Amino acid sequence: MLNKRFKLKKRETGSALIIGLTILLLMLILGTAGMRTTIMEERMAGNTRDYNNAFQAGEVGLIDGEQDLSNKDPVTKQKLRLVDYSRNDFANDCNVGNTNRLLDGLCVATTTNPPQWLAIDWNAVGVPGTAPLPYRIYGQHTEINGNPPTPLPPYPSDPTQRRRQPRYIIEYLGGLGSLVVGRNPTALTNYFRITTQGYGIATTDDAPPLPIARMMLQSIYGK
Repeated sequence: MLNKRFKLKKRETGSALIIGLTILLLMLILGTAGMRTTIMEERMAGNTRDYNNAFQAGEVGLIDGEQDLSNKDPVTKQKLRLVDYSRNDFANDCNVGNTNRLLDGLCVATTTNPPQWLAIDWNAVGVPGTAPLPYRIYGQHTEINGNPPTPLPPYPSDPTQRRRQPRYIIEYLGGLGSLVVGRNPTALTNYFRITTQGYGIATTDDAPPLPIARMMLQSIYGK
């Protein structure tokens, strides 16, 4: 009888250690899974915030483009330029071949594929004050500086250290008047398409860094 009890106790030695290690292993797995879920949710929240920032920046770019076309400051009602843009100010190459920096990003809508707003290089970098760009930068063409607004607001001295401002192009779509039988024809209305890219805060590791979140918006403007 004593030998049986002794053998039973000997067999049970160490079982608590195995059970404890198993529980610790399960807790480690659960904790790791919880950390991964938390990290993923944090990244999702950051991406959503960056997406919203890019969308709001895009809306600001559209407003700036419409103000550029209207040629009027919304607060003071002063003209941004003495004259409005003419048909000749818009070019098939978005004025990249023109040395006049005031015509940056003024395009003629083409029937080619891809369209202008997809064909241009939104990441193009021009030489400050000289080389034209295929797009217009937020705020550079809506300042009241006379006619023409000279000089253009300067490029950022270190573009890698600041958030990219919205960029936009203006495409001339054509003029359209209304002809109604029995009435005098109405004045010709010129229509333009404004396409803007808004950018988030997060950037890539490239040199220079590029924005990760981009939002492209469009509007049609007639005047």
